[in-house]
Amino acid sequence: MIRRIHSLMVLMMSGAMVASPGIVGAERESTRPTTTTSAATEMYALIVGGINKDPEQQQAKDRAIIKLRKMLGGEGNVPADHVRVLVDSSSLVSDPSGPSTAENLRKEIDRLAKALTTSDTFIFYYVGQANVVGGTLRVNLPGPDVTQDELASLIAQVPASRQLIVVDCPGAGLAAAALAKLDRIVICGSRSDQHYSTRFSEFFVPALGDAEADVNADGRISIVEALRLAAERLDRLYREQDLLKTETPLLEDDGDAVPSEQPWLFPENKKDGRRASEFFLGPSPDGKG
Repeated sequence: MIRRIHSLMVLMMSGAMVASPGIVGAERESTRPTTTTSAATEMYALIVGGINKDPEQQQAKDRAIIKLRKMLGGEGNVPADHVRVLVDSSSLVSDPSGPSTAENLRKEIDRLAKALTTSDTFIFYYVGQANVVGGTLRVNLPGPDVTQDELASLIAQVPASRQLIVVDCPGAGLAAAALAKLDRIVICGSRSDQHYSTRFSEFFVPALGDAEADVNADGRISIVEALRLAAERLDRLYREQDLLKTETPLLEDDGDAVPSEQPWLFPENKKDGRRASEFFLGPSPDGKG
């Protein structure tokens, strides 16, 4: 029996998944129908959009949030009230759960910590700006920022045994060590030494529903497959525009706190990637998610 709670993730819900990996228009999101799921375990998402001073960057990140919410509700069959979206007041995202302040972030995590069980799946997705001060990542939110250690401490309260944590911002790799945990997948949109605005989510979110990402042709797209396609398209973007590459996506899922730039090579190097290869946002063939 599905528990009806208000839950969350930046970073998105109901409706059909966007088929094209391209960027959709800047218009505001239309009303979404509520969906239900018969999955044996429950999936919850908390999506957080941070501050973006550049209007174009703000719109691109908002579109990624909208796509992700739709994808979770469509292919993922996640009930609308299992997804919470916190965004800045200037966001294009319609019907947000509230402002993306540190206070609201703590309230949402507290709610999830009380509602979820170890059999559940939890997704946390942050996309926005951040800065590095004294070797510490500070996620930029309206009002006080949140550091990587504060974020890790909050997420540690959620008892779900399967977790996907995505931090897409400048210097995101600094958060990998703090967030690393066995049975948790951590994705960072950039390395710790890359401090420019990222475009990772513009490519990663569409890749989650792009058939081109299905390298093993099993009819499903795993997190590691989507990451691989996103990384390839990011490389192509910087190469074709003759720009210095300023973002390198990372993945950590073996608990050693050392993220990998090419986790799809896990069958050979036995490092990060195995758990991410078994994590899908859509239903599994046995119907258990």
